[in-house]
Amino acid sequence: MQSPVIVVNTSKQRESGRKAQMSNIAAGKTVADVVRTCLGPRAMLKMLLDPMGGITLTNDGFAILRECEVAHPAAKSMIELSRTQDDEVGDGTTSVIILAGEMLAISAPFLERKIHPVIILRGFQKALEDAQDILRSIAVRVDTNDRKQMLALIKSAIGTKFVSRWNDLMCNLALSAVQTVIRRSDDAEFASADLPVAKITDAEPAKPLAGSDASAAGATDSGVPATATASVASVSATAASAAVASTDAASKKDAAKSQAPDVDVREIDIKRFVRIEKVPGGEIEESRVLDGVMINKDVVHPKMRRHIENPRIILLDCPLEYKKGESQTNIEITREGDWSRVLEIEEEQIRAICDKIVALKPDLVITEKGVSDLAQHYLVKHNITALRRMRKTDNNRIARATGAKIVTSVDELKEQDVGTGCGLFSVEKIGDEYFTFLTKCKDPKACTILLRGPGKDTLNEIDRNLQDAMCVARNVLFNPYLCPGGGATEMALSVQLAQRAKSDIPGVEQWPYAGVAEALEVIPRTLIQNGGGNAMRTLTELRAKHASGLTTWGVDGEKGISADMNDYGVWEPLAVKLQTIKTAIDSASLLLRVDDIVSATAKKH
Repeated sequence: MQSPVIVVNTSKQRESGRKAQMSNIAAGKTVADVVRTCLGPRAMLKMLLDPMGGITLTNDGFAILRECEVAHPAAKSMIELSRTQDDEVGDGTTSVIILAGEMLAISAPFLERKIHPVIILRGFQKALEDAQDILRSIAVRVDTNDRKQMLALIKSAIGTKFVSRWNDLMCNLALSAVQTVIRRSDDAEFASADLPVAKITDAEPAKPLAGSDASAAGATDSGVPATATASVASVSATAASAAVASTDAASKKDAAKSQAPDVDVREIDIKRFVRIEKVPGGEIEESRVLDGVMINKDVVHPKMRRHIENPRIILLDCPLEYKKGESQTNIEITREGDWSRVLEIEEEQIRAICDKIVALKPDLVITEKGVSDLAQHYLVKHNITALRRMRKTDNNRIARATGAKIVTSVDELKEQDVGTGCGLFSVEKIGDEYFTFLTKCKDPKACTILLRGPGKDTLNEIDRNLQDAMCVARNVLFNPYLCPGGGATEMALSVQLAQRAKSDIPGVEQWPYAGVAEALEVIPRTLIQNGGGNAMRTLTELRAKHASGLTTWGVDGEKGISADMNDYGVWEPLAVKLQTIKTAIDSASLLLRVDDIVSATAKKH
């Protein structure tokens, strides 16, 4: 009898077929269970201890999973999900993990019934396409110029966070920061720039938010936006009418493109131009947004001015020191006079550099490199203040706030490189450290949020929550459409997908399609459970409300009961909802396609 042929190294661990798929599903469910209690306004905090002894206190899904060390490859893939969600839209990191875990959980019975993964994936993809259409149909438009509406939106986004106690303060900080760094295109009014209107797929144009003046005529007797009511009616439409709607949407998109071809509508770079400076001490109420930049630096010489009004600012990316050779150089000097000459040349060179700077009559010089003692002496003599070793990112923000240009050599300095947009330069001592403030800028396109608070852990959590709030504001400015929060959107999707599964989807694909509808209920169910409510009774109430067309009914996360999100004013950006559902279904599809896991083991010596 022929001996067996060994292809794979026998020291490796291998799982294949159904066993591999079930292993991935179990790993995905375990990761989802870790963050399940972190959803909603009654979210619990997690305390994480890193190997260095540092403590992280948070209920942010991404921050929790980032600190977890996992061994299973599927669990690592799930954690990568929250990173993608955080990078893309900055919110919904907990929801996407819970939803992806539930998608995997509902796939297990189908695999046990011997349904091929490809058929399951086909049902998932159809459900994803329909879910995106339904989402866009129930979305309502928001007026991004109405500060009250924008603050209400951000408040609902951070209502589930640690900072919800200081809701008004944090919402104002986030909105002010985002509105400071927003960059609009040359067109002043953006008559045709709000292109996301082309994304709405229902026949009726989207209405403003209920509660605003413009929406008074757009709400039905039941208090539900007309758009939402129209969307429910459109769900039961035939496949032919759906095709007409999609053609209509495509023609709208083409029309929008022809109105404004390739216009750079807005640029909101929070990462580069909004800096959060955390200074322990004081009260949280002392936090504020500066109309300029704040840096943890002091002047290089004690005799330099620390308070200058309307300073002329020069930004450099070169050292104000004697130029040294690229490689190590040795000079052999035999006469004393030559040594004196070498020192004179160094002095002359530094004087020449300082003379070129002095010629432009600046009040403040900031460089990313060093400033020698001799250069400090010359600058003090001409009443010029200097800051050195500035970080590249800080220098870029100063340039954007003050209108100065960063120059790489003093030989290239011109009058137009001098920044005059800053109203006040001052150095202040906070606690034990000195901070430089460049404030009262005329048109700052960069800003600093100064956070005060009792301790480092509290400030770190406020920082994370503030980042989420700013991302929500940015998403809405880019795409000014909102969906009802509190699980109402997921419930609307669940009910409408379940109706479509019975009428429009033939064959075995109907099961996974209906499975997606069932999985979407996990968000409202988790909110009810975290709020201490009766999940079965409340979900039954919500299904009845949504079946009758009330798509704004969701869960009051504080009490765990059903409530109209329109009355509560809880809304979430359409961009976050779209990204959550896309990411969750795509990741579940990816893990279901794995039928073999080969893991190498370390060699034993």
